[in-house]
Amino acid sequence: MLTTTELLDRAAAAGQANSNTSLQNLNEDYTNFLTLLTAQISNQDPLEPIDSTQFVSQLAQLSQVEQAVRTNSELESLNSRLNSVMNLAGTHLLGREVTIESDEVILKDGAVGSTYLLPEGAEEVSARIIDPLGTTVRTLTDLPTTPGEEIALGWDGKDDLGTDLLEGRYRVELTALDNLGEPVEARLQRSATVKEVLFRDGEIRFEMVDGTEVSSVTVKAAGTAD
Repeated sequence: MLTTTELLDRAAAAGQANSNTSLQNLNEDYTNFLTLLTAQISNQDPLEPIDSTQFVSQLAQLSQVEQAVRTNSELESLNSRLNSVMNLAGTHLLGREVTIESDEVILKDGAVGSTYLLPEGAEEVSARIIDPLGTTVRTLTDLPTTPGEEIALGWDGKDDLGTDLLEGRYRVELTALDNLGEPVEARLQRSATVKEVLFRDGEIRFEMVDGTEVSSVTVKAAGTAD
């Protein structure tokens, strides 16, 4: 038979598990504890009475555990409701074209729709096109350096040997340097249409028609609704 101390330890451990299961186990332990407490009091030795203070303390501890599990259950319920609310956020962008900051480019029909933005001071800009296997397939040099304007990346879908590459996703490493050869910020972006709104790992994410998935924080602009 479990002792009152063992029951308390078991109840405390239950508080760390799933709240629904924990609460069920806790109720069972609470009932067992009361049954054991009643039996011990009924069969106590009159010459060595049970310390009532100890039992009161144990009951108080068990009550605290029960309250903690109930609080955890309420927090899980609140989190579930919050997830539902967050899933609705961003739905106004469904079906709309947005501009996202992304180092991914989508090659289609021998061209990509990506552009880049530069601050003042960029003197030299280059880009490496990297395929899904991590191989650099094209290096672009002497790219335009006009600051504050959207500049087309201008990749024609060919590798360094002039061979047409397969359509699909590629990654771009864009490098911009000032007149001292120090790096300056260069932001690559592209347009995409939102297909689905997701809430994952505590953030809103968008699945695009082109199959990519991006964080909502990468969305920089949105087109007008149809």
